[in-house]
Amino acid sequence: MPEPQNGQEFDEAEGLFEEAQEAAKIGDFDRAIDRYMEGLRLDPDAVHWGHVGLRETALLRHSKGGEKPSPEQVSERQRGDTPLEQMLNAEYLLAKDPEHLPYAERMLKAAVAGGFKDTAKWIADLMFLANNGAKRPSVPIYVLLKDSYKAIGRLDRAFGACRRAVKLNPSDRGLVEELRMLSAELNARKAGQEQGQDFGIGAGTDANQQAGRQARQEAVESKGNRSSGVSDVDATDELKHLPEEVAAQQLAKAGVFFEKARKAAATKNYDYSVDMYLEGLRLAPDALREGHLPLGELALQRRDEGAKKPTMVEKMKRLRGKTPLEQMLNAEYLFTKDPDHLPYAEAMLKAAVAGGYKKTAGWIANLIFQTNNASRKPSVQTYLLLKDSYKALGDYDKAVAACQRVIRLKPADADLAEEYKNLTAELTMARGRYDGEGDFTQSIKDREKQAELYAQGRVVKTEDYRLSAVQAARKALAREPDLERNVINMADVLADLGTDEAENEAIELLEKTHQKKGDFSYKHRAGSLRIKQLGRKLREAKAALSSKPDDPGAKAEVERLSAKINDVELEHYRLAMENYPTDLKAKYEYGVRLLRNERYDEAIPLFQEAQKDPMRKISAMDKIGYCFFKKGWYADAVDVFTRALEAREIKDDAVAKELRYNLARSYEEQGDPQKALEVYRKIAQQDFAYRDVSKRVDKLRNSENTQ
Repeated sequence: MPEPQNGQEFDEAEGLFEEAQEAAKIGDFDRAIDRYMEGLRLDPDAVHWGHVGLRETALLRHSKGGEKPSPEQVSERQRGDTPLEQMLNAEYLLAKDPEHLPYAERMLKAAVAGGFKDTAKWIADLMFLANNGAKRPSVPIYVLLKDSYKAIGRLDRAFGACRRAVKLNPSDRGLVEELRMLSAELNARKAGQEQGQDFGIGAGTDANQQAGRQARQEAVESKGNRSSGVSDVDATDELKHLPEEVAAQQLAKAGVFFEKARKAAATKNYDYSVDMYLEGLRLAPDALREGHLPLGELALQRRDEGAKKPTMVEKMKRLRGKTPLEQMLNAEYLFTKDPDHLPYAEAMLKAAVAGGYKKTAGWIANLIFQTNNASRKPSVQTYLLLKDSYKALGDYDKAVAACQRVIRLKPADADLAEEYKNLTAELTMARGRYDGEGDFTQSIKDREKQAELYAQGRVVKTEDYRLSAVQAARKALAREPDLERNVINMADVLADLGTDEAENEAIELLEKTHQKKGDFSYKHRAGSLRIKQLGRKLREAKAALSSKPDDPGAKAEVERLSAKINDVELEHYRLAMENYPTDLKAKYEYGVRLLRNERYDEAIPLFQEAQKDPMRKISAMDKIGYCFFKKGWYADAVDVFTRALEAREIKDDAVAKELRYNLARSYEEQGDPQKALEVYRKIAQQDFAYRDVSKRVDKLRNSENTQ
């Protein structure tokens, strides 16, 4: 079982990422970058919350004229003693200069060397898309991408990068031979999958056993690699072809079912036709013209002739699915049977985005957009889904349009207004990045010149600027002290100063406003700021203790602040849960604090509720299992960890390794050493240095030999 502080490191990383987001919202981009870097040091493979969030901040900072790293910073961060240090140093420089490709190359090399597979895939996809968009793509970059993808077991993408390199340099016999070998290995793997054989590259890399499908199986994870102009599906459109003959074969197989579907529809055997279309789409999920469009027409014909809607049994059967493909086809089945029920289309869209079926997702998103626009009461939640989906697909102009629609319905939502600014900045970057003449390097330089010109009309937040912002906020608050916008802005600019005095003034203002208006949101903001303040003090105290480890005063201060932040967080999240009873994040966060305080019976029901949130489902299940483990309910812990592993689509990332480790520990404590050893062995085959796995394998094997 993981030591408690290990789980706390993930929570601490999440807290740092949230601090970074808050800092970015108020324009303090440098502080946001520092917080992201601290969080990534604790959780290096946190792609969505860490790397993508940092990339978004970097691009926004760049668009507002943020300065590039100084020569001293560049010199200081040129190297690192470990792959993690090298990766973070390169990423820091990339954040300060987001269009300088060599920083991305160094980051990729370090990520591969350190075994940070999710991060390596993300930055490689970013570089792939950037190089594809250049007027003169670089062969060495494609070669680097080929080698990197191959090193992390992504043969499909390695093949795509190699094919690009060969197109640019067809006389390179070495590249041509490697392309042939990659193609042969992919075909062999495909054949092995059809025969139930394992052609995996490395032991324990379950996700690599289906290279042709893996790019589509990885969920948005929340939005995953979509931000920063590098959509996973965008970057892999080239790669999804694999060897062209494989894709052609799949479409040909699907065509047999599509033909049966058309013939059945002509005789009005609609239900059989629906089944045949779905069977074809199972083989060719993104066959828009051949599959989805005629199936949509069939749905309308079926409805107009009075055909029945799906039964309750069909709904129950089709509401879920183990993979994005299964979820998409189940939702499409229900939508075909009831084409006026928009939630089925929304479920289909979510699954299509998660699976990377770009054509399908774009088509169904446009259909939903038009339907919601025409509604008498357009749904805010539907527009939010469209915004996130278009963003995930890299379709920023439509994401901006969806965001505009939401703002019309919720004009007072400051977070939406901020996201709208971010989206428009991202759209500007995406449009302007490679629209000039010349090679890739020149396109970067051109964009830098544009940014420099743009920056001349912008203000960079300095200390003087922050102080002037406080003065302006005080004047606005004095004029209209009851206006919510003025109170929030006053608190934000005070917090932006980052001093105890200013933060305490902000907290006092928010708490007084809460007492006056009875609106809990003010007290919640005050609590968040107090936690942030205590977190900063605790980090400073830990730094002081590390420099003087024998100082009893420094040790006592760390213990005092740790106890203080524990008590404050417990009360803060308890109140949040009580005042926002439907907020699953509040339940999850309160559950985490209860777990830290060993109040397992109170934490378990909260995590069970929180697992309904797709973003926290796996993490909540992991913590339920941990609580069962600590209570001595080992069989129940085994059940929960097993279900969590089955639900986790990415089988070889840090989260999956933690779940496997927890499962093995549960087996071990349950008195089932053989099953524990089997799971430990799989972890060791994938990551020999993971925690104390090698010692536990030796211990269990020695125990077997002595029996």
